[in-house]
Amino acid sequence: MTLPPLIQRSKLALLTAGLATLSSALAVTPAGTAITNRAFATFVPTESGGVSQSESNLVTTTVQAVCAVSVSGLGDLSQTVQGGDRVTFRLTVTNAGNETSDLPLNLSVSGSFQPTVALYLDSNGNGQLDAGDAKAESLNLAPEASAALLMVVDTPPGGQGQTDIGLTTSCGGSVVATVRLTPPPELSLQKSFGPSQVRPGEETTVTVTARNPSSDEARQVVLTDPLAEQMARGLTYVPGSARASGGTLEYSDGTGWSAQPGVSVEGLRVVAARLAPGAELTLTFRMVGTEAADGKQFTNVAAVQVPGRSASASATVDVRYTPGVALGPVGVPQAAEGSAADQQTQPFAVVGQRVCFDHTLQNTGDVADNFRVTVTFPQGKGSAELLDENGEVLKQPLRLDPGRSALVRVCYVPAEAGPFRALVAASGERGTSNATADLISRIEASLPELKKSVVATTLDVDGKPVTLGPERTVATDDVLTYTLDVRNPYGTPLNDVVVTDPIPAHLDFLDASSGGTLSGSLDEQRVTWQLGDLAPGERRTLTFRVRVSDRAVDGEQLKNIFQLVSSELMTPVSSNEVSTPVWSARLVIDKEVSAQEATYGERLTYTLRIRNTSKTTAIERPVITDTPAPGLEYIPGTATLNGQPLADPQQQDGSLLWTIETIGAGGESAVTYETRVTPAATATLSNTVTVVGRGGERAIASNRATALTKLNPLKFAAISDIVGTVFVDRNRNGLYDKGFDTPIERARIILAGGQQVLTDKLGRYKFGNVPFGTQALRLDPNTTPYTPLHTAQDGGLPGTRTVQVRGLTVMDFPLSPLTGEVAEVRRTTLTQGDLQVQKVVYGGRDGEYVVELRLTARRALSEFELNDPLPAGAVLKEGRNTLSATLPTGETRLTYRFQWAGEQRAVTTDPVVRWRY
Repeated sequence: MTLPPLIQRSKLALLTAGLATLSSALAVTPAGTAITNRAFATFVPTESGGVSQSESNLVTTTVQAVCAVSVSGLGDLSQTVQGGDRVTFRLTVTNAGNETSDLPLNLSVSGSFQPTVALYLDSNGNGQLDAGDAKAESLNLAPEASAALLMVVDTPPGGQGQTDIGLTTSCGGSVVATVRLTPPPELSLQKSFGPSQVRPGEETTVTVTARNPSSDEARQVVLTDPLAEQMARGLTYVPGSARASGGTLEYSDGTGWSAQPGVSVEGLRVVAARLAPGAELTLTFRMVGTEAADGKQFTNVAAVQVPGRSASASATVDVRYTPGVALGPVGVPQAAEGSAADQQTQPFAVVGQRVCFDHTLQNTGDVADNFRVTVTFPQGKGSAELLDENGEVLKQPLRLDPGRSALVRVCYVPAEAGPFRALVAASGERGTSNATADLISRIEASLPELKKSVVATTLDVDGKPVTLGPERTVATDDVLTYTLDVRNPYGTPLNDVVVTDPIPAHLDFLDASSGGTLSGSLDEQRVTWQLGDLAPGERRTLTFRVRVSDRAVDGEQLKNIFQLVSSELMTPVSSNEVSTPVWSARLVIDKEVSAQEATYGERLTYTLRIRNTSKTTAIERPVITDTPAPGLEYIPGTATLNGQPLADPQQQDGSLLWTIETIGAGGESAVTYETRVTPAATATLSNTVTVVGRGGERAIASNRATALTKLNPLKFAAISDIVGTVFVDRNRNGLYDKGFDTPIERARIILAGGQQVLTDKLGRYKFGNVPFGTQALRLDPNTTPYTPLHTAQDGGLPGTRTVQVRGLTVMDFPLSPLTGEVAEVRRTTLTQGDLQVQKVVYGGRDGEYVVELRLTARRALSEFELNDPLPAGAVLKEGRNTLSATLPTGETRLTYRFQWAGEQRAVTTDPVVRWRY
């Protein structure tokens, strides 16, 4: 049926409205919601022409639960990364159903690698995993509610390939994310030591450089250099020296890594998160070689790592000294070994004579070393000795610091003629060696011709020189002339020839020919001639003269040689030896009798004076043999020795024999005894005496002394004695002042009639049995240098005395002091240890003074020095006031004279002496 147009329009509207309501209910209506629906129709009936409405029945519909979940991704759900990277996918889960639901979140992984996957709620929706974001394993969503999720995927290092990660929930909601892994870039690594060779104590810089040559970025880069092995062998890290161009520098102490170095650094590393394409990462540090590292080579391996890849590089450093040694001619130790400059040549030498070559040994290395020097030459050709610069035996090993040098002298003694070659080598304990050569072009078998001779001369009684025979002994003051004959027998010259002759002790030098010079202290002197060069075949003759001193000892041999050295003959060549014996000891005996005339029954006193003239040798236990004339009878108990009682002599064959004690050098002994004139006496009573002793190993005999007395049987006149003293009268008072005036020993007094006597040590004399009456006496002027003073008894003839003898008569002989001898001003005695010094000052006329120094030593004093200073302003006129020598045992006297205008009380100074035992 066709409805009217109005009705048709109304039905259309109703249907439309109903559909719209149903659609709205279905989109948002929760489950369980009842939906009712009724239809209405409005129309205009044709019959009435008005509007009519028609209502349908009510229809009710209940909304059922609908499960609908939507999972979608924000952005690309497919990522390509490197192993070890983290990938984060942003996801949205929406509950599209009509009721609140608990939605499980299920993950599935499938592919060529296995990542670590976790879901997190993106609480702030920033698309990044934050600390507050919680893990999500399920969701509770209201209808139409959504949740933002983060799918965090951690890829395994070094992984490759593709893996799909699916997320599913209920009602078919799911999503798939894809992760593709590409391999990390391959890095290059370089390592070096600079320098690559060092000495112990020096540093080397280690440089390790990693480069990224690819177009991809490298991530999680670790650059490592382990050092423990090197440090254990002596190559150690220099604290504070490590530097890195980027990343974080870390140190290992052997147990772990930290950003700060510990006590020991056994490894270094740099950790960098990324290394851009074409970029570099550099680690530098320094290492030092200890002494323990000497001679070792160190190979060090460094590594760089990225996830799944690594690269390594090594470098080598040598820690060692560079030892070196050079040995060559002096001054050129580094001459090329085997070259002409590395060889020394001596053109000439003599068998048995030392020839020395000087060499320089140098440490050319950079470390101290111990060196030994050896000499090699053909067996049997000679011997060699190594000396240092002081001529001492070379002490080996010889330690030298770097660059230091030492002189090594090699002295050869050739054993046979012909050329000679030796190799001198030096070797160090560190394995170095060097050699040089010594060459002697020609070796002669014979020595230079040296001849020594001596001629001795003495003075005769007239003071004229007399040449002594070669077998004769010499005595004090004899002169020896030594002749030295030198000849060069070789075909080549001798250069820089020096001749030296040591003078035997106890000889005093007089002069030398040809420019010979004297050197040395007393008794250690020598004469030296600088002869220069001796041409082949040239001969030189040299002489020098000496005098036998009073220091010479009887029995000694004055032995003498001379020696020659030259540039070619360094060991002194000695001449033949000449020997001259010394013997000056002798005994002198004088015999005196108390009267030149006697009669029967009278007593005669005999005085025997025995002198030892030697200044060095004592006469041991001399035997006196006195033979009285017939008619003279020894009176027992009358013998004396030096004023002391002496045992009666042995009487043998009419002779009287006494053995007395030693007579010291320069000493004297006096023996007296008495005899009685018996009726058996003849007209002339001749009495002779001799003495024999031993000086050293020799027997010494004296002269024969005789005393004569005339027998006067008719002599009954009264007799007496004349006594007196001969002395230097210092104060010119005519009287002998003991301790002030000087007695004169061995002055001869002659009594008219021929009787004569000698004064003793105290200047005393005696004439016995002199008849009463006028007697004349005279002092022999030849026995004293002093002039007798005028007295009333000399009758105008000084030295002559006329005296009336009436009992014991005293007659002195005062003598005038010599010019400059004066009266004693002061006497000083100094005693110290073995020495006594007595000083006496005598005052004279016109400001002249005489000083006598008496030095008495109980034993010889070496290096003796005496200085007796003059008063200020005084002028020495004669003698000497100093002494420098070995002071002998016994007494030594010095006398000198000076002029001085000062006050007499200030004239005396104190002597100063010093010596060494």
